[in-house]
Amino acid sequence: MSIFGSMTTAVLGLNAQSKALGHISDNIANSSTIGYKRVDSAFETMVLQSSQRLHEPGGVTAQPVFMNNIQGSLTQVQSPTNIAIQGQGFFSVTKVATQGSSTLVQTQTGTVNSSAAFYTRAGDFELDKSRYLVNSAGYALNGWLVDPVTGVLHKDQVAPIQVNSLIDKPVATNTIDLAANLPATPKEGEKVPDSSIQIFDSQGNPRTVNFKWRQQADSSWRMVLDAPGSNTKPVDGTFSGNPATVSFGQNIAGQTAVAQVNVITIAGNNTNGQDNLRIGDTYSVKVDGTNYSIKVTADNIGSLRTYSGLAGALANQINSASPAASVLATSSGQTIRVTARNAGTPFKLGTDVVSGTNTVNTIVPQTSTAATASAGEIDKFQFPQTQVEVGDSFTINVNGTPISYTVTAATYQSYSTVSDVVTQLAGKINQALGSTVTASSAGNILSIQANAVNTNVTSSATASNSNAAVNTMSSLPSVASVAGVRQSRTVTLTGTPGDIGTQYTLSINGTAVTYSTTGEEMTMEDITAALANKINSNTALPVTATAQGGVITVTSKTAASPTNTNTMTGTGTVTLNGSTVDVGDTYSITSGGVTYPLTITNANHGTYDTPAKVMQYFATVVPGATATGNTLTAAGASGAVTDAPVAQFTLDQSAVAGQTPAHVGLTFGKTPETVGTLTNISTALVGTGTAVSAANQSAGSDATVTFTVDYGFGPQQITLNLGKYQKPGGLTQYAGEEINVTQLVQNGAPRGQFKDVVFGDNGTVMVNYDNGRSKMVAKVPIITFNNPNALQRESGGVFIESEEAGKPNFNDPETNGAGAVVANSVESSNVDIADEFTKMIVTQRSYSANAKIVTTSDEMLQEVLGLKR
Repeated sequence: MSIFGSMTTAVLGLNAQSKALGHISDNIANSSTIGYKRVDSAFETMVLQSSQRLHEPGGVTAQPVFMNNIQGSLTQVQSPTNIAIQGQGFFSVTKVATQGSSTLVQTQTGTVNSSAAFYTRAGDFELDKSRYLVNSAGYALNGWLVDPVTGVLHKDQVAPIQVNSLIDKPVATNTIDLAANLPATPKEGEKVPDSSIQIFDSQGNPRTVNFKWRQQADSSWRMVLDAPGSNTKPVDGTFSGNPATVSFGQNIAGQTAVAQVNVITIAGNNTNGQDNLRIGDTYSVKVDGTNYSIKVTADNIGSLRTYSGLAGALANQINSASPAASVLATSSGQTIRVTARNAGTPFKLGTDVVSGTNTVNTIVPQTSTAATASAGEIDKFQFPQTQVEVGDSFTINVNGTPISYTVTAATYQSYSTVSDVVTQLAGKINQALGSTVTASSAGNILSIQANAVNTNVTSSATASNSNAAVNTMSSLPSVASVAGVRQSRTVTLTGTPGDIGTQYTLSINGTAVTYSTTGEEMTMEDITAALANKINSNTALPVTATAQGGVITVTSKTAASPTNTNTMTGTGTVTLNGSTVDVGDTYSITSGGVTYPLTITNANHGTYDTPAKVMQYFATVVPGATATGNTLTAAGASGAVTDAPVAQFTLDQSAVAGQTPAHVGLTFGKTPETVGTLTNISTALVGTGTAVSAANQSAGSDATVTFTVDYGFGPQQITLNLGKYQKPGGLTQYAGEEINVTQLVQNGAPRGQFKDVVFGDNGTVMVNYDNGRSKMVAKVPIITFNNPNALQRESGGVFIESEEAGKPNFNDPETNGAGAVVANSVESSNVDIADEFTKMIVTQRSYSANAKIVTTSDEMLQEVLGLKR
């Protein structure tokens, strides 16, 4: 090998490494380019002549190796129009500037009419101003288009996908699916709520269909289909209603209230002419839990004095209480008469006496001082107790004369102690025997001294205490409370809730009150309550009404009013006793064998409102009779009176049957095999409506009701699907108190406005509308090649067909080796930066080595040139 040959080889090596570095730089520059496929370098040796005896290497060349079949990582993004391919294949795209052109593409399976064909893995498509799906390089996505009229997907051509379907035409409802459980035991008296669904007519206008439910029997229901605004009704009309009656029950006559009366008696002993009112005694009367009491004290005993005074004081306290007591009290002697303020309202009454401390007084004689020449004899008596009671009596016998002092209630406030008693005794002795003796007091010591010297005093003392027995208060009811009874009468209504226009009438004293049913009532209690409310709303009526079940109780507003009792006495001269005349009284005079009656009515009461006027009437009709005041004089005449009864109200009744509204009948099974499932749908009572049930109602067949509505745009037939006969699901009746709707859907839709475009499963292009519907407008094919690495590259990350790559094959995603379309994702480049840096270092070293060969060859040539020297 010559020096010149080595230099040539080194230059070729430099050139090859330069190309490799260019490939590396291209990869690194496009490491963030979506869908970019890296270029690797393949080095090929160039040999001019090589054998075992001679080798002349020609150098090296670098060829690009395209990695089009290596997938980059997929990254999820937010844009719904970004897509990526998971696996092999390419998107077919068209340059925006050439969208109007078309060409035939020879594929592996035939010829496809296509816009100018390019292929890419860059799937960052967005809608442009013309509503084409265009990626960041400006290429529009091609796809198989859906015929907007027939909805057929045309796979014989691909074209740029343009979203032109901006409006979704309305779809008229023709099917409603209902699945619900009707409660086997609805809440008593509560209406099962209506169910409703919005449907759409042929113009896309929203309409409403209401489902009204009513349980007729344990396993039987009414369903009313109501479509407001429709000229044609699913159910319409009425049928003869069920029988209705009003019947009277027990009549309870009124009774006048009587006030309760109790008599309280204060009892006790009398000692020495004094009622035993003991200091500290407390006398209490409790009325309905409120206590009224008086405690005997030294300050008030003088005003009480006796049991009668105590009774009066207690009565005054009860009557003056604030708030007012429920009774009135009057006293007479030792008794208190307690009367209920409100007749018919009972009260509870209790009495109690708490006794104070009882003192037993005694008198203890003291040692006498004998008479002397200078003074008379002195006798002393000690009173050891301090408290005295009313009725206590103390007696001192002086020289045969008894001197006494009795404690009284009148003087107790002034003389309430033993020392006061001693003082009073001393005074009384001096007043009676002052000429012979002199008495004096010192605290509880009484001294008696003879006035004459050497004179003796004969004296003794006794004490008589008040009775120690405790006083009592007793209460006995003299008149029992009788509640005022108001007249009442029960009225029973019968009928069938749900009928319309059934009339129930009650006439109270001739005034008619009528309730007409609306059909919304759930029970007879609703109807009776409504009639009772109408009675109560007429405040002029003398009664009130209450309802329970199907029974109304009519009750007088007031208890029975008493009537005055009148009598006629005497023969020949007949006297009408009494001061008033009542409406309803009947008076009669019999004279000469003829009876002349007069009945007092509302019409004539103003004329004959007193006994005197009644007798004046008889004076005009009885021959030979005269009247003076309330006395009638007629030969042999006699009189009789029939007093008016206690005022009562009268009732009359009537009932008129109404009409049963049209409805669809639903029957649920009761046998173990069919319990709770729908066994029959009857449209026999839909009246003039259009609802028709399915002819085949055998087990497992569709349970449907078909009806027609018309909102002014022609008849619109709707099928209501309630599940299958004798099968669970759909409409059922199982345990529960409330309706449970699990599905209520329809297939109609209003006019829709474009909302967005997204990629669906298997590469479908879906347009979403604001009416909730979606429409497929195209499908994205995945194009595969036998040798994708041989595709020719163009700017913008696209490839074009080449002879080495083979013919394109347009596939459905995930078929024939084609990858899957992944929405909301983009494919990153398949460049590995770390790997590229490694290759770049190797390339740099190789380049430097080749350069060193050039330098070394040059030095060797210099040596050759220097040989001439």
